[in-house]
Amino acid sequence: MRGEHCIAGASVLTFISMILLLFANIGQVSPGAVTSGLYMVQVDVSGFGNALQSANKQSNNLYWTQNTPMGDSKGLRQYYRYGLYNACGYQKSGGVCNSTIFGYPYAPFEQMLADTPSKPNDYKKMTQDIIPSSTFKNNAWNGTMSKSASSLIFIASILTGLAFVFGLIKLRLCFLLAAGCSGLAAFFLMIGAAIWTSIIAKNAWLTIVKVQGGVKLGILVTPGPALYLSWVSFVLVTLSVAPYVISCCTYRKAPKSASY
Repeated sequence: MRGEHCIAGASVLTFISMILLLFANIGQVSPGAVTSGLYMVQVDVSGFGNALQSANKQSNNLYWTQNTPMGDSKGLRQYYRYGLYNACGYQKSGGVCNSTIFGYPYAPFEQMLADTPSKPNDYKKMTQDIIPSSTFKNNAWNGTMSKSASSLIFIASILTGLAFVFGLIKLRLCFLLAAGCSGLAAFFLMIGAAIWTSIIAKNAWLTIVKVQGGVKLGILVTPGPALYLSWVSFVLVTLSVAPYVISCCTYRKAPKSASY
């Protein structure tokens, strides 16, 4: 295959990967129509009230229905979504997000306790007692691993953009740089997405937990579209490495026509 064809194919692959990663990066920066549907992981606690009612015979005022800041102990949201830089809580009337920071830590149990009301009933203590010891309750591990994974995906996003830019410059050296950036991006994406996948798998164990009366705990941890976009981007950017390398070795500039 000629170098010109290879570089065109590689550019298409990195461009698509770059767009997908852009969407993965903007997830949960706000509760808007587009960004609200893009997240790495969702923690659905809409059924947790039933478990609390079954185990403690009370769950009144456990949930909050207003779009006010999270973490003020006024009540749980129906579900929480985590992106690379933020987390948002949602209920039927809409959602609200925390402050955006780089490498936002995924600490769902900490978020639940921060929202759980302590008056008139001590739901915080009930929540701590009813949720068994598990990775879900390990805020330090979840936070550290998720921050590392998100940082790797961010770096991979930058490298993918650089690979696309270098690939547009028709020089062998630039094609070599594009290949290097694509290779590193693929590596970081693989590690970052794999860590997120592992975090979700370990936290999802709560799905099978039941409380008194045989009622399920009601906490569902599921992967989101942003994680799938990251994996697809990994495949695409990996496929772009070989064409960039081939272009580096075979690309020839068209000879200038002689003028008379």
